[in-house]
Amino acid sequence: MTRPEDPDDYSIETHPDLIDPEWRKHAELDAWLGAKKELKKKRRRERRARSAGHGAGYGTAAPSRWPGIAALIGLVVLVAAAVTVHEVRGPGVNETSIEYQVGSG
Repeated sequence: MTRPEDPDDYSIETHPDLIDPEWRKHAELDAWLGAKKELKKKRRRERRARSAGHGAGYGTAAPSRWPGIAALIGLVVLVAAAVTVHEVRGPGVNETSIEYQVGSG
């Protein structure tokens, strides 16, 4: 058997290392396990990329946090405004205060 000049010209049937059936069996198993390992790596990378897009990435703040922060700040501003208005205007018509009940009685 003559050897080709370019190692890429070997086919599975004519490769010198794969002529022995026992070696061929091991090579096929190694190739299958390597392909399986690569597929696992690919799926893991895809899963990380998918989760990083939803804000669960490593070390990056998610853009979806901003609406929650804005809502919290808005709530604080609203409560502060309500307290300020209550202090400026005093008690309303329907509000009875202990001061007024004790003072009038």
